[in-house]
Amino acid sequence: MIVIHPTYAEALNLQNSIVSSLAQIDLRDAGLVGDLPGAVDLDEYKLQLATLQDDLKTLPHGDEASQRFEDIVGEVIKLCFFRSLTNVEPKSRTIDQRVVRDWVAANHASDGFWQLVRQRYGATQIIWECKNYADLSSSDFHQASYYINDKIGKFVVLAFRGTERKKHHLEHVRRIAEKDGGIVLLLTQKDLEVFIRQSINGKSTGAHIQELYDLTVRAIS
Repeated sequence: MIVIHPTYAEALNLQNSIVSSLAQIDLRDAGLVGDLPGAVDLDEYKLQLATLQDDLKTLPHGDEASQRFEDIVGEVIKLCFFRSLTNVEPKSRTIDQRVVRDWVAANHASDGFWQLVRQRYGATQIIWECKNYADLSSSDFHQASYYINDKIGKFVVLAFRGTERKKHHLEHVRRIAEKDGGIVLLLTQKDLEVFIRQSINGKSTGAHIQELYDLTVRAIS
């Protein structure tokens, strides 16, 4: 009998049907390794993540580097959430050109956190906004709330360079939840680093973002 610890099962993205026929597969070609984005091998995938990790740590704050921060967040979406979020598009515009969203990714998750988001908030498309500074203002939350609607969904990810979610940040999130029935999930620099590190180590990013969501909901409820 072969027993696989749940941690490894999650990291390899194993399903019951696969586990029952483990003798017929090579784990090097299954789960994480066999389904990497961009048709790269594991070494190249880890190298891309390591480069991304260094870029994020050394990137200066401010407007001059804002485009590079957007690019980094885009790479995090593509490299760390590729199993659930696809068709990642930068500078996505509405047909009338009035709304420009930093990143939009299609949510095709069939389980886990992103499935929860699609079911609870109707978020078939995930909007990501990027702020290359630590101090978020009310205008940042107003902008995020503007993206929330019934057509695209009521869930927005706001990535910024701070190290913590402050009380006044969560007050803005609560007002949006009460007014629009949606939620803005804040990702700090540390959170982005966690996603990159987990991906380098072959671990699922779902548990960490689920924890962030749970903490946010509890704080604003």
